[in-house]
Amino acid sequence: MTPSRLLRISHQRVRSMLRKDAIDGEVARELAFHFESLVEENVSNGMTPEQARRAARAALGNPAVLEEQCRDHRRVTWFHDCRQDLAYGLRILRRNPGFAIVAAVSLALGIGANAATIGAIDAVLHRAPQFTDVDRLVILRTAADTNPSQRANASVADFVAWRERSAAFDGIAASLPSQADLGADASNTYAERLQGYVCTGSLFPLLGVQPVAGRVFTDADPAFGLPGSAIVISHGFWQRRFGGDTSVLGRRIRLNGIDASVVGVMPEGFSYPDNRPDFWALLRADRSQASARFYLTIARLKPGVTLSQAQADLNAINARLATEDPARHRGYSVYVDDLRDVRFGWTKRPLWTLQAAAVLVLLLAGVNVAALTLARGTTRAPELGLRMALGAGRGRIARQLLTESVLLSLVAGGLGLIVTALLQRGVMSLKAIPGLPDLPPLEIDWRILAMTLMLSVVAGVVFGMAPAIAGSKRVLAASVRESERDGASPGARRLRGALVAAQLALALILLAGAGLLLNSFVRLASRDLNFESRGLVSFEFQIPIREYIRPSGQYRGLSYFEITSPPSQRIARVYERLRAIPGIVSTGGVSHQMVNRLIVPRVDVVLEGRRAARAADGSPLAAAYFMVTPDLFATIRTPVVRGRAIDARDAYSTPWVAVVNETMARQFWPGEDPIGKRLTLDIVPDERPRDVIGIVRDIPVRRAESAEPVVYTSYLQQPTKYGGRFANMLGTMTFYVRGADDPMRLVPAIRRAVADLEPERPIANIGREAREAYYLFATHSHVFLVGVFASVATLLAAVGVYGVMSYTIAQRTREIGIRLALGAGAAEIAALVGRHAFAIVGTGLAAGLAGALLLTRTIASQLWGVTPTDPPTFAAVSAILVAIAAIACLVPVRRALRVDPTVALKAE
Repeated sequence: MTPSRLLRISHQRVRSMLRKDAIDGEVARELAFHFESLVEENVSNGMTPEQARRAARAALGNPAVLEEQCRDHRRVTWFHDCRQDLAYGLRILRRNPGFAIVAAVSLALGIGANAATIGAIDAVLHRAPQFTDVDRLVILRTAADTNPSQRANASVADFVAWRERSAAFDGIAASLPSQADLGADASNTYAERLQGYVCTGSLFPLLGVQPVAGRVFTDADPAFGLPGSAIVISHGFWQRRFGGDTSVLGRRIRLNGIDASVVGVMPEGFSYPDNRPDFWALLRADRSQASARFYLTIARLKPGVTLSQAQADLNAINARLATEDPARHRGYSVYVDDLRDVRFGWTKRPLWTLQAAAVLVLLLAGVNVAALTLARGTTRAPELGLRMALGAGRGRIARQLLTESVLLSLVAGGLGLIVTALLQRGVMSLKAIPGLPDLPPLEIDWRILAMTLMLSVVAGVVFGMAPAIAGSKRVLAASVRESERDGASPGARRLRGALVAAQLALALILLAGAGLLLNSFVRLASRDLNFESRGLVSFEFQIPIREYIRPSGQYRGLSYFEITSPPSQRIARVYERLRAIPGIVSTGGVSHQMVNRLIVPRVDVVLEGRRAARAADGSPLAAAYFMVTPDLFATIRTPVVRGRAIDARDAYSTPWVAVVNETMARQFWPGEDPIGKRLTLDIVPDERPRDVIGIVRDIPVRRAESAEPVVYTSYLQQPTKYGGRFANMLGTMTFYVRGADDPMRLVPAIRRAVADLEPERPIANIGREAREAYYLFATHSHVFLVGVFASVATLLAAVGVYGVMSYTIAQRTREIGIRLALGAGAAEIAALVGRHAFAIVGTGLAAGLAGALLLTRTIASQLWGVTPTDPPTFAAVSAILVAIAAIACLVPVRRALRVDPTVALKAE
C-alpha cells in the first residue's frame, strides 16, 4: 500500500468517525444517483417508469443494507457503537441517580486512596530528591561487625581513605551537623540559634546545585570556626533574617562569636542532608584528625559503575585499612546505599501499609459496586431479554453493560481526585525522625492524573466483568420466568451473597490492622512517662565548646580535653536568673532532652568493690548519662522513690553524688539497697567516685523501648578533663520551666533574662511540651489514615449487607406474604430472613479472620506492646463488624415483618 493511499484511507476513516451524518448523507446521495441512473437507463431501453424503478431496485438491492455495508467497509462501526453505548449508559445512570451516586462514591474512595498512596510512593521513593543524576548518588556508611544492622556514618579517617583510594566514584563529600549562635544585631534582634552543616568543598558540585546568588565556598576559603570563614545560607534563612536583601552577599555576621562572611544563597526548596539547614560552612578533613563516626558521606558513582561494584571496591579498601590501622578500622564494615533509600527509607513501612489498606478499600468498593450492579441487573432482565429477542447478541449485551461499568468508574475517578487531594495532606503529615528530611511536597500532576485514569478503567473492567457476563447470559424466556418468581436464579443469589461475604472479610482485615495500630498507639501514648509535660515550657541554652576546652590527650582511642573555663558557672547564673522571674513556679535543667531520644549519651559504669561486674551479655556495665541542676525532678514531677534528689548542697567541693533510676538500681545491685553504694563513670582517668543518694522513677529515654539504666549527676560536679564525646554536654543545658499560668507567656521574660546575661547566646528549641509528643504525632497521622480507610471499608460493607438484604426481601415478598397468610409469626419471618443474613455474615467473618491472622504479621514491626494476633483486638473488631452488620439488617427485617399478605398476593 502506497503512502498516499494510506493517507487517503486514514483521512476517510477519520471523517467517518467525526462527521458520520455528513458521510452517511454522501453515501445516500451516491446510492440515489446510481438508482436514478439505472432508472433512466431502463427507461431508455423501453421500460415504463414503474418497470424501470422495479428493475433498478432489484439490481441494487435494499438501500438500507447497502448503506450499512458501506459503513462496515469504512471499519469505524466500533467507534459509533461505543458512542451509542456511552450515550445509552449516561441515560441509564441519569434514570437511576441513587445507584449511580452510591456506586460512584464507593469507587471514588478506593480509586482516590490508591492514587494518593501510589503517587506518594512514586514521589518519595522514585523521584525525590531533585539532584543532578540522582540515580548515581549513594551514601557511604559503616557498622560494627557485632551489630551490622545499626548503621553509623563515617570517621574522618574513613572519608579520607575512600576519597584517596576508591576508583568507583566521580566525587565524594562529607558533612557534619553543626549549630551556631547568630549574635544580636543593631536592630535589637535577639540572638538566634542556627541549624547548619559543615561540609567539604566538593559537596555542592557533587550534588549539581548552584546558588541563586553569589557562589559556593571552596577549599581555598577559611574553614568554619576561623575568622572570615565562608558560609552559604539557605533561601528560607535569607528571607527570614535578611528579607531577601541581595546586599547580604559579603556581609560579615557573627557566628559563635566569630566573624563569618556570607558568600552565597542556595535556591528555594534546596535542602541537604535534611530540611532544617540555615547555613552550610566549609569543613576540612585530613587523615591526621581523630573522630568518631559522625560524618555523613555522599558520593557519585562513575558512569557504568553499579552499587555492587562500588561495594566490592570499598570492601577491598576497608580490608587494607583494617590491616594498616587496626585501632581505627578493625571490626567495622562499610556499606554503599542508595541516596533515596537512606533519606526516605523510613517512609516504606507506613506508605506500604497505607497502600495495602488502600488496595483493600478499592477491592471492597469494587465488590460492593459489582454486587449492586448484579442485583440491579436482575431488575433489568426484561429489558435485556427484549434486546436479545430483537437481535442483539450476547457480546453486544456484555459490551453495553461493561461500557456502563467503565463509564461509572470514570465518573468515580473524577470524584477520586478530590479524595486524592485530601489524602495527600494526610500523607504529608508523616514526620521523619530527626536528622532525615520530611516528605517532599506532593501535588496532583500528570502522573496522578494518568494513575487515576488507569485505575478507573481497570476498576471499571474488572468489577464490571461479572455483572456483564451474568447479564449477557439472560434470554427472554428465562428472564420472564425469573421475573414471575423471585427475579433471580439460585446461582445469582449465591453470587450476590459471596460478594457481600467478601466485603465483610475485607473490612474485617482492615479493621484488624487498624485496631492493632490503634491499640499500639494508645499503649504508647498512655504509658507512664513519669514526666509531667503539661504546664512546662522547655528551651535549650548552649555555650560553644571551643570557649571552654583545650585538647589534652587521648583516652581509649579518643581525644579528651581540659576544661579551661567551666561552663557550669555561666549556666548557674542563667539558672538563678530564671528562678527569679515572676510567675515561674519552678525550673530545672538537664544536659539533654530526656524523653524519646534517638541518640542517648551512654557511659561505662564501674561499681566500687565489683570492678569485674558485667552486663548479662558480657559487655561492660553502661548507663544513659545526664547532668542535671537542682529541682529538675520536682519541676518535671518525676517521683523520687528512695533517698533524695540532687540539690543545692551538691557543689564541686562537696562529695560527688549520683542519682539512678529504678532499672539501674535493679540491674546493677540486684537484691541490694543502692543508697550509699559508690560508682565511677568511666569518662577520663581523673573522674571521682560518686555516692548513690537517690532512686527515681524510670523515664523512657528512648522511643518505644523498655526502660534502661540511667544515671544523673550534678552539672557542678564534673572533672576538669573530659572525653571528646561528652565534652559538649558541659556547655549544653535544656531548661524546663513550670509556670503558675500558661508557661508560653513566660518566654519573652525568659528571653530577656538570658539576653541580659549572655547577649550572644540565644535560647533555642522552645517548646510548650516535651518532645515525646513529636513521635506520638508522627505515629498518630499514620494510625489516623489507616483508621479512616478501615472506617470507609466498614461503611461500604454495611451498605453491601443492607443492599443484599433489602433486595432479598423485596424479591421474596410473595413468599413472605403467603407465610404470613398461613399464620407465620414475626419470629418465624425474622428467622427466615436471619438465616440468610447469618450465613453471609458468618462466612465473611471466618474468611476475614483467616486473612487477618495471616496479613497482620506484616505490620508487626509497627506495633508496640501488642502482638499481630492480639486476641482482644480481634474479638473487638469482630464484635464491631457483627454489630454493624446487624444494624444494616435491621431495617430490611422490619420491612419484612410489615408485609401485608393481601397486598403481596394482589401484586401477583
